[in-house]
Amino acid sequence: MSVLDMVQAIQCCIPHTVEAVKYVFHQADYCRKLKKKLQVVYEKMETLTKIRDDVKELKESGTAKVHLTGVCEDWLERVEKIEKTIEGIREEYEIMETSKCFRCFPDVPSRYKYGKLLVETSMQISALSEESKKMDNIVKLREPRAVERIPVEKIEEETTMSHTLRRLLKCLKSRKIRRIGVWGMPGVGKTTLMVNLNNQLEGDEMFEIVIWVTVSRDWSPRKVQDEVMRRLELNVGKDESDESVARKLHSYLERKKWLLLLDDVWEKIDLLRIGIPSCNELNACKVVLASRDLKVCNQMGTDENIELKTLNKDEACKLLLEKVGEVSPVIRSTVVDNILEQCGNLPLAIVTVGSALRTKDIIAVWNDMLRSLHSPDMRSTELDDMYKLLRFSYDQLSNDAKNCFLYAALYPDGRDIFRDDLVECWKSEGFFEDCKNFAAAHDRGRRILETLVDASMLQSTRPGHVRMHQMLRDVALKIASPNSEGPKFFVRAGVKVQQMPEDREWEQVERISFMSSDLNSLPMNPTCAELTTLFLQSNLALKVIPDSFFVKMSKLRVLDLSNTQIRVLPRSLFALSNLRGLNLSGCRHLKAFPSMTSYLYQLVPFAKQGQLENLELLDIRGTGILCLPSEIRKFPKLRCLKVSSTNFTDYVGKAATFPRQLEELFIDVEMNDRRWNSRAQAVVDELVKLENLNALRFYFPDVACLESFARSSSAWIDRGWRAFQFMIGRHDGHSKLSVGRWSGYLRFAGGDSIPQAVQAALVHANAFELFDHEVARDLSEFGMENMNELESCRVEACKEMEYIFVGEGNMLPSLKELYVIGLPKLQGIWRGLMPNDSLARLKLLIIRRCPSLNMVLTWSAAQQLRSLEELRVKYCSNITEIIGYEDTVKEGKVLPKLKRLILVDLPMLTCIYKEEVPLFTWSALEKIQVSNCSLLRKLPLGKPNLDTLTTIRGDREWWDALEWEDGILQEKFQHLYKSEE
Repeated sequence: MSVLDMVQAIQCCIPHTVEAVKYVFHQADYCRKLKKKLQVVYEKMETLTKIRDDVKELKESGTAKVHLTGVCEDWLERVEKIEKTIEGIREEYEIMETSKCFRCFPDVPSRYKYGKLLVETSMQISALSEESKKMDNIVKLREPRAVERIPVEKIEEETTMSHTLRRLLKCLKSRKIRRIGVWGMPGVGKTTLMVNLNNQLEGDEMFEIVIWVTVSRDWSPRKVQDEVMRRLELNVGKDESDESVARKLHSYLERKKWLLLLDDVWEKIDLLRIGIPSCNELNACKVVLASRDLKVCNQMGTDENIELKTLNKDEACKLLLEKVGEVSPVIRSTVVDNILEQCGNLPLAIVTVGSALRTKDIIAVWNDMLRSLHSPDMRSTELDDMYKLLRFSYDQLSNDAKNCFLYAALYPDGRDIFRDDLVECWKSEGFFEDCKNFAAAHDRGRRILETLVDASMLQSTRPGHVRMHQMLRDVALKIASPNSEGPKFFVRAGVKVQQMPEDREWEQVERISFMSSDLNSLPMNPTCAELTTLFLQSNLALKVIPDSFFVKMSKLRVLDLSNTQIRVLPRSLFALSNLRGLNLSGCRHLKAFPSMTSYLYQLVPFAKQGQLENLELLDIRGTGILCLPSEIRKFPKLRCLKVSSTNFTDYVGKAATFPRQLEELFIDVEMNDRRWNSRAQAVVDELVKLENLNALRFYFPDVACLESFARSSSAWIDRGWRAFQFMIGRHDGHSKLSVGRWSGYLRFAGGDSIPQAVQAALVHANAFELFDHEVARDLSEFGMENMNELESCRVEACKEMEYIFVGEGNMLPSLKELYVIGLPKLQGIWRGLMPNDSLARLKLLIIRRCPSLNMVLTWSAAQQLRSLEELRVKYCSNITEIIGYEDTVKEGKVLPKLKRLILVDLPMLTCIYKEEVPLFTWSALEKIQVSNCSLLRKLPLGKPNLDTLTTIRGDREWWDALEWEDGILQEKFQHLYKSEE
């Protein structure tokens, strides 16, 4: 080779050599200055965390009508993963720093790997910070939903009430009519009519927002303002005046086309003073009010008044027979008409009396009921006809059920009551003294609660709640507070009063309720010798309870001070030797339990150490108490304890001090309370000694903690539990399945195996959440035989999940709800042929963010889901059809009970089902919503749908492009279409 060739060769190599050298130095740089790189990561993450917290605060504050987009939810998830990565980085660095060998003899491969991870993490944090600057992709303002649906029994077509509803809708469409009054006697169904009107306007473009307010007898301008503000999702400051709120409401509503529904109006309301703008032809806004009195309607300046009349004879007879069930022809021919005459054909009276007579197919019982209604006591001039009828239904209850029914009247009018709260109060009041333990008492309470619902004395509302009809509440308060000797109630719940009345008004009262009443002061030393229940909860202005307040309440059993601003409990609390239930939850300013400072006993002559000896239930969740009081071990009868993880803040290697007789323990863990992770095992070591435990809510930071509990707790091994709620693995806040609804709730997050302890708990669970599992390819890996009791299931963010269920045999016989969220590899709900009767009770199926899914259900699977009422499919980019065609299509109905079909952001969806399948229609369908599904050209609609379908929502461009088999059919459905915009 010549010199020239060598020079040229060297020149050619130089660039590559330079690049190679640069590469080597670049790679070597990963090993250098690890501490500085780590500091940079910490600083960037601190900035990103502040941005994340701002977004979350915006979401949770309620100050603005904020909606987090799918992009934002994804962004938050990635920030959360980065946080987990940094936790691992921090732990690894601490290990390296403490390793003397590592400092003396550096492990170059480990340093390289660690340094590269730091650089990559730093770049990811920077990218997330840049994304956050595009706030239009992160958050956006949204208006409240036009209609907030309220549970109610739907009005049947061609009935007296349906005709009234149509007349009401016609009045709403009239430009000249601005205020409409609906009036009629108590129990005639005004509320049912108004709620059906509210729900029927869902999807209608007549109004931008429909506002529902239950006024009630004990109304106040501020109460109405608060309800309207809540509905509009607007802020109200605690110290904001009524005038300020009125200005805020007026400013918002004058730019909207609104409908205000006021139910149960007892007297004239100055709407302008509240902040409701005047209705006129220009703004097309309306007010509909319901009242017992036509005079009130006229005082409110109504343009049209509609009287809601009683049922006709046929309707009344049909309703009564529906409630009583099968009866003999003799009863039908001789007694039914007399019963209806006594009921005055009023729906409420018929429902309550009919429920009381249900399954009583003996004519003597019916005749005795008629005689009761004609007895001298029932003919008292003090009692109206409705009272007599409702009193009869009350008289049919057992003594236990009567006590429980009256107790429910202590809650505010029109307010939902949490079932478990009600049952716990009943237990503490001593209604079930013959029950051996808390579990038996709880079961008795739930049975009585169902009895009251079945008897129409209480109404089931949202899950886990009941409500008492206003008329029945009036009856209960009359019964509980007669003029003659007997139990007495003093109820001002929901009534805006700042001070309690004179002592003499309630000296002999047995139960007092000032719940949600704006109290800001209490009397010094009231005499209440007979008082057993005192409700003072949710008085946000109440800060001080006088030291001697409880001295003369020796019989008090139930005391609720939750969600008040009290900072110190009065020392006279220890005078309550009969107290059984004490609720202090949500008292965030309360820093200590009185018994924690022993000098109090010396200062209070009426309080001795060892009192509160009958206390059975104590709730200190959400208080400022940082250390679980050791004195609770001295409460010899404490059975139920409810605490928060923050109550263990000052816990350092101490015993958890749980009383050994404890039967129920609930520990709520605050989100991001990482201190709990280091304390949980020590708490487990203590609670496994509780041999009587039969109800537990607990967050296990990892599977090892759960296994330790399952291995050591004799109470759990015996499997005789009333309830459990177990959260295992990463904890990121509240459950999506509402933990309180379920007697057996299990949540497993962030796992990388299928632990036997989780499977064992699953056997007894009726609700299961699997979140962010690393390896599971289908839910069946947890054992289909373990899921026979499941009623609700949510599978989310499991990156390897390909199918939800795989297996043979009759499976999931109890499942009612299935949520499938964020599964990137999901291929289908069920792999293979679905066994007969599997998922036969499933009512709700929700699928979101599953990009690999191209079909929701096979044809055979869709035939199995004979109870499905609602199907929602959203944000699945590759779905082409909802129900997949199979060569062996069997005859039979497909989703025969489907009521709601919601399809959102399915860009590849071309059909609901293939054309090879004979045309069918879902005859139960009530609502269809289609958004951003531009390729979908046909809907499974036919003439049968005209009888049930109420709404078709979708993009205008999509609607105009739909293809129809029959042009006339298209015209008939046109009036049901509502633009998605």
